[in-house]
Amino acid sequence: MSDTNTTSRKTPLYDEHKAAGAKVIEFGGWLMPVSYTSVLAEHKSVREKCGIFDVSHMGEVRVKGPDAENFMQHITMNDAAKLKPGQGQYSALLNDAGGMIDDLIVYRLGQDEYFICVNAANRSKDFDWISKQAESFHVTAANESDHWAQLAVQGPNSLLAMRAVVDPSHRHALEELPYTNVMKAKVSGRDCMVARTGYTGEHGYEIYLPADHAVTLWKSLLATAPQTGITPVGLGARDTLRLEACYLLYGNDMNDQTTPLEAGVAWAVKLNKPGFIGKDALVKQKAGGQKQKIVAFKMREDGIPRHGMTIYWRGEPAGFVTSGSVLPTVGGAGGMAMVSSSVQENDELEVDVRGKRKLATVVKRPLYSAKTK
Repeated sequence: MSDTNTTSRKTPLYDEHKAAGAKVIEFGGWLMPVSYTSVLAEHKSVREKCGIFDVSHMGEVRVKGPDAENFMQHITMNDAAKLKPGQGQYSALLNDAGGMIDDLIVYRLGQDEYFICVNAANRSKDFDWISKQAESFHVTAANESDHWAQLAVQGPNSLLAMRAVVDPSHRHALEELPYTNVMKAKVSGRDCMVARTGYTGEHGYEIYLPADHAVTLWKSLLATAPQTGITPVGLGARDTLRLEACYLLYGNDMNDQTTPLEAGVAWAVKLNKPGFIGKDALVKQKAGGQKQKIVAFKMREDGIPRHGMTIYWRGEPAGFVTSGSVLPTVGGAGGMAMVSSSVQENDELEVDVRGKRKLATVVKRPLYSAKTK
């Protein structure tokens, strides 16, 4: 899509991307860099050194009030009550049928305050749904998406890059920050939130910063390149990195018709906590009603699997590819597929690649062992 499309939004770093020669595409209503040099080179940089991503298109919602904990317990599938201030967790909003409205990261900032990061394409949908649910609780929900920019610094040298831009008084806390936790810190002179999270399978950080500080911090981080090897990374490598780590992509791997049990994230569902939206449907499904599930697979023949391609098992259609690509670090090609619950690890599959059935094998998830912790 042309980058002159007036209906698509731009992040505060759009001009920086264009100046760097990025190829820009429309993604979820935003004009975003898909690559600067090449997807393979950017993927390699994150796995071996460090990459910086503009993820300012993501959405942020703040929930505050005396009922905040009870409210978050009601609307999310994970146990938000067990979070201490500064801790975060992977979670999701579910509908009554147990379908995933969105997957998200929930951070607890205080006893009565939570901060939620939602997917870019679902910003409005999520906030409208959260606001409607909030009417029955003593909480306020604020859509802060336009206030924040967000940068992801990922890779083995990510801490080295972050140390260079974080105020010296916060460096020790940064170095000790546990996986999924968040802290407040001065970064390049401004108050920000820094989380030990990411979407790549590498050690990394996600920085929530005032939108008007984005260009300054972007340049400051890139200035560490002689020490860190940091390079800008687009959505293309973001996708191959997350696919190797088998992280879900909303709209591809799951949607509001997919339950978290089917999507392979049952570990984040806490059925032992008090009633939450979608719980009854999940209890019923767990008792024997699950007909499909996400699996990882690797191709055994030439051919690159893509979203929507039909999967055959024992000669019969058994599902479809949800995400597929070359796998730069793992080698070869592969991805994830939604298939019959009868399919098991090590089973042989066939993928319909442009009319030709190509052999593949179901493998253990993830394809790439994450080094996040």
